[in-house]
Amino acid sequence: MHAHTDSETPMTPTVVHAPSAALAATIAATLTVEAEYGSVVAEGSRYTAAHHQAEGPFAGRHIVAGGRPSPCNDTNIPSTHGGEVVLVSHLDLDTVGGVLRSTLGQGHPLFRHAGFWNLAEFIDVNGAHKISYADADEDDIRALYAWWAWAKTGLPRFPRDAVADVTSTLDEAGAVLDRILNDLDTSLLLAGDAFRADEAALNARTFLRREGDVLVRTAATAGDFCNHLYTDPTGVSARAVVCLNTAFRAVTVSIADPDRETVSCRELVQDLWGPEAGGHKGIGGGPREVAFDETHLEAAVAEMVRRLG
Repeated sequence: MHAHTDSETPMTPTVVHAPSAALAATIAATLTVEAEYGSVVAEGSRYTAAHHQAEGPFAGRHIVAGGRPSPCNDTNIPSTHGGEVVLVSHLDLDTVGGVLRSTLGQGHPLFRHAGFWNLAEFIDVNGAHKISYADADEDDIRALYAWWAWAKTGLPRFPRDAVADVTSTLDEAGAVLDRILNDLDTSLLLAGDAFRADEAALNARTFLRREGDVLVRTAATAGDFCNHLYTDPTGVSARAVVCLNTAFRAVTVSIADPDRETVSCRELVQDLWGPEAGGHKGIGGGPREVAFDETHLEAAVAEMVRRLG
């Protein structure tokens, strides 16, 4: 892939990001990759790479036998060329892999690394917090952390209310993955090692205790978000995290598998602290104007333990 100017005929398709189903409906795309908006799937005129639906033609193989693979592992994605449009709803590794299968071609050396892409699919459908259950090769895990370290700054945030051309971002992402997987770029791999160490340090310093299937955490700085850490420092996973951030004076509750739990974090915090508490099923917090303390933390922990049963 390469960046192109308006004065030349593009050799590769234009990749566009549409953050909503309404905006996606305005795009005539040849191919769509994970352009899924809840139960709405934006379809491409030639192919639709989607796998997060519970039933129907775009149900994933992690949900139904014989279902769709993640786009990063979808060998049926066709090649696209200049003048065509590829539509995405977000840019995670699974989406990036699916787009690159089309723009670079299924035979590109990137896709000889089956273990890496199998790990990417596992993370996409199970969550990063389940990585210890992936039965992945250590080299593939190291490569994944290298990708995450780059993506933290290398994948920009795009507008939430407009369509954006993300072709150049996909060009760069493909080059980075090539450097990680095929060139074994030391600088990228070492950055991934540092990113992994930082996550482990964050896990250790925010961990307070375990209460049943709930990890209780405290964060002392605004940057120490830790509600994604569902594994304790010894590597044992849990179903929920409840954290008190003493800098924000805020309590946040989250659950690891919202699709598989009956508990709603939004309902839990609203039942505890009223209708101005907010969030959604997977994560929720108290009203922003209230200063929370250890008493609120313990109340949320007790209620989460009770609801999880």
